[in-house]
Amino acid sequence: MSTKAAATIAVAGASARAAAFSLLRAGYQVVAADLFADADLARCCPATRLATYPDGFADWLAQVECDSWLYTGALENYPELVDRLAKIRPLIGNSGESLRRVRNPLLLQKVLQQADFLFPETVAATAGRLRQGRWLGKTYQGSSGNGVSLATGAPHDVPYWQRRVSGTPLSAVFEGSELRGVTRQLVGEPWAGAAQFQYCGSIGPWLLSSKRERHLQQLGERLCQEFELTGWYGIDLIDSGDQLWIIEVNPRYTAAVEIVERAHADTNACFGKAILFAKQPLTMNAQLCETLLSDAGSICWPRLADIPIRGTEIAIGQPVLTTFTSATSVQAVEIELQHCIKELEQQLYV
Repeated sequence: MSTKAAATIAVAGASARAAAFSLLRAGYQVVAADLFADADLARCCPATRLATYPDGFADWLAQVECDSWLYTGALENYPELVDRLAKIRPLIGNSGESLRRVRNPLLLQKVLQQADFLFPETVAATAGRLRQGRWLGKTYQGSSGNGVSLATGAPHDVPYWQRRVSGTPLSAVFEGSELRGVTRQLVGEPWAGAAQFQYCGSIGPWLLSSKRERHLQQLGERLCQEFELTGWYGIDLIDSGDQLWIIEVNPRYTAAVEIVERAHADTNACFGKAILFAKQPLTMNAQLCETLLSDAGSICWPRLADIPIRGTEIAIGQPVLTTFTSATSVQAVEIELQHCIKELEQQLYV
């Protein structure tokens, strides 16, 4: 992860581990705060578990010693807070004003359609009765698939409807206007315990034709021009076979970045990560925590990450940890990730 920031960078978000490890690999010092302060993160840098999320970031950032800060998901949903934090320490990333504009799906739809990019029909929930077809309800107040539901089961106060597009979910990773890589997103995988629209991993590199690469490069340039995006960010895509649809812009460091980084470091393999969500209640005891930490590997290319601290009680559906692997193809990586998850569950649920 390249950046022009000073020596010590503060990382804030629901989960800070991936971005913190990227910065540590690049030689920066890191302080971090998130919802977990996981054991492997705390082993590598000062990590704070916030009691009040997200408002607690302000007091934390004012107290820690750092030269600048960046945010991960889901702080893109709190532009006022981002602006407030940017007054405390210099921000690496997109301002609150950029967030307000690019996270407005109606404005994003208008900008992309005017530039001849495909974006699923999106309407405000107040627009009236939906036309025929399959629709999703979107709150734009979550991340990693939270806040997305089928129209038939959406909350009554959902603000937007988006026409559903079928295909392979992808993520394009950009640094500024430059396309850095594309990964396949794992979404709603039962073997990972994920809910229907829940992000549960990434595999890359996902190879595209030169035509589609140019198309995405033009997309990055258009978004930067219109919304003044900077730093690392991701774009959720659906490959429907003959068409590539833009679904959403995540204007911050995303979970796919560390897979793109690894693929750049070693071009002879494919790499993947999968998040295990609890299929039954679990308490992380001291022995299990130490065992997982000893199996985690180094931050250069971990085998396990996001390991909960001892005493953590994990309910069904909550994230447990992340596993990594590599293989010769995207398909082989997915198979290997399934094996890793199965072995982890045998270890966790004894």
